[in-house]
Amino acid sequence: MKTPLFEFPSYRYLVSDWEFKKKGILNRINKQKYVRTKLQTFLTDRQTNNKSYVHYLAELLIPELTEFCQEAGVTCQMTDAWCVKYQKGDYQTTHNHRGWGFSGVLYVTYDHEVHTPTKFVAPWNDPRNDCTTLAYPPGITEGVLFIAPSWALHFVEPNESRKERVVIVFDLLPKLPDHQSINIDDK
Repeated sequence: MKTPLFEFPSYRYLVSDWEFKKKGILNRINKQKYVRTKLQTFLTDRQTNNKSYVHYLAELLIPELTEFCQEAGVTCQMTDAWCVKYQKGDYQTTHNHRGWGFSGVLYVTYDHEVHTPTKFVAPWNDPRNDCTTLAYPPGITEGVLFIAPSWALHFVEPNESRKERVVIVFDLLPKLPDHQSINIDDK
């Protein structure tokens, strides 16, 4: 009998009242300065937004983040948020965000007929053939919020469409239990 020892926890939510919230998000992110560095094959405001919409985004996504925290059994704080725009030919190389916590992607401008979602790399090879397994999250549409472990390797395939693909990405750090926390104020 199959007895799984580990799981790859991931979560998908459709953002409530999406059309209304999308207008506010687009208004905010369209005021940002976007750059493309030598190492980046996409436009982003990560280096320029000074975390200016972390609180706005956390507030906007309260219903979905509350549900996530309940399902994941954690209390989290959003520590960073940035926007990425993929124009024709733009892509993202394989990377992760950190060794612990969770990262999310909110699909702001996304056409499932011409765009591909973020692709994830399984954290272990298939024991039957020693191959790396790749997977797209199911059911990705505009207004979907997808959350996975920050350590998960992931990438974005080239945008082959003239339609821009826009996402907001963020990091969530769980609150550590008191016995694991370091409080430098205690002497």
